[in-house]
Amino acid sequence: MQPRVRSALLALAIMFVLVSTAYLAAGALHDRLAPEAEEPVANVRLVAVAIGGLGGEEERSHLPPTLNVGGEYDIGIWVQGLRSEGGVRTMFSMECEGIDKGDVDVYYYDPGSGSWKPVAMVDRGDSLRGVVGPPNGVAVYYGYDQLYRLLIVSHIDGKCTPDAWVEGG
Repeated sequence: MQPRVRSALLALAIMFVLVSTAYLAAGALHDRLAPEAEEPVANVRLVAVAIGGLGGEEERSHLPPTLNVGGEYDIGIWVQGLRSEGGVRTMFSMECEGIDKGDVDVYYYDPGSGSWKPVAMVDRGDSLRGVVGPPNGVAVYYGYDQLYRLLIVSHIDGKCTPDAWVEGG
């Protein structure tokens, strides 16, 4: 083999080793710097609940897709813990075109006091959202199981979409 061909092959081999090493090093650096994707703190679902007798309330119908002025409805938020975390807040929202802060009143049943407590709803444009339960959240752990019972009083007519999730930790 000629010296020029040998030099060219050697240069290609060195370049391949350098590029491969840089690629592997960049991947290792990314894995160390990028946060690990964590599983969610909890599973959250909206469920039908019965509130009859709780805090003196009579039974209400489950929250329908379309609200009526003066309608009183109930809905539950079921939270199941998947990992341990402190300061987890359960959030609830009502999304409806043109909804304002005074259009719905939301209350959650506090079994500790045996009473209904208001959920402070914050206007976010076409949705209202608020923290259900303690404003600073609660400690959630694997196996945590909590059902929040909500009472919703409508002051509007319209189609609204409820949602629930957890934040913080």
